Amino acid sequence: MRIGVYAVALLGLLAKAAGADGASDLAGRLQALRSPGPVAATLRLELRLERTLHHKSANGQATVRLEVEENDRGTNVHWEPAVLREANEEERQHDTAPDRLLPVREALKELDPVRLGHLLDQAGTIAGLTKGAPAEEAAETYEGHAARRLVYRFQPRLSWTAAYYLKHSEGRFTIWIAADGTPIASESLASFEGKTSRMFGRFKGTTRISTRYAAEGGRLRVAERDMDEANSREDGSEEEHTVRRFVLERRAAEVTR
Repeated sequence: MRIGVYAVALLGLLAKAAGADGASDLAGRLQALRSPGPVAATLRLELRLERTLHHKSANGQATVRLEVEENDRGTNVHWEPAVLREANEEERQHDTAPDRLLPVREALKELDPVRLGHLLDQAGTIAGLTKGAPAEEAAETYEGHAARRLVYRFQPRLSWTAAYYLKHSEGRFTIWIAADGTPIASESLASFEGKTSRMFGRFKGTTRISTRYAAEGGRLRVAERDMDEANSREDGSEEEHTVRRFVLERRAAEVTR
């Protein structure tokens, strides 16, 4: 009789362990992080641009900073005055040298309200990328800490024209989670290629995004993100290479009266 009781208990423990998979732990943790509280952060974007057109190259780089605060009244953004002055000076220089790139202005476009909201709230995005069963799952360490690695496949988002002439595309999203399912870091790799005619119009591109997350106050946000995007057309006669690095540091919110 005692052996039977132990056997039943052991079977119950095995069943519980089998049901506690990484995907369900991740989904449950993301659901808990869908009620973000107020947040205030300092954001730094480092941007590097490289463009080639008909074998003539140009490059530029810029670093911009802003302070952002999000609460139930909306989102407030404070730009450094020096950044706006740099953008105006860059525009004046472009008037006299049209081949010059505009990295400061490009950086300002990168930090529109939609992108800021995305960086401050990642739970919905990750939930969308991790629907269904993972293609791979394994226990491993991440920067010396125990973690679980989940791998998902996805279809890259493309412009209407690129999608119409597409020949091949693939996406791979890898995420490392803690024991309770909290996202620690991720890496997304997307690639595509196509051709607009039988002889000409070849195009291809790759995008790699590496992210480290911070979970706090019912919110999952980006702590650091590195993006490397490369696109080429006409067998390399037109090339674009953009490298972005986002760094968000939480700060104390200002008290408003």
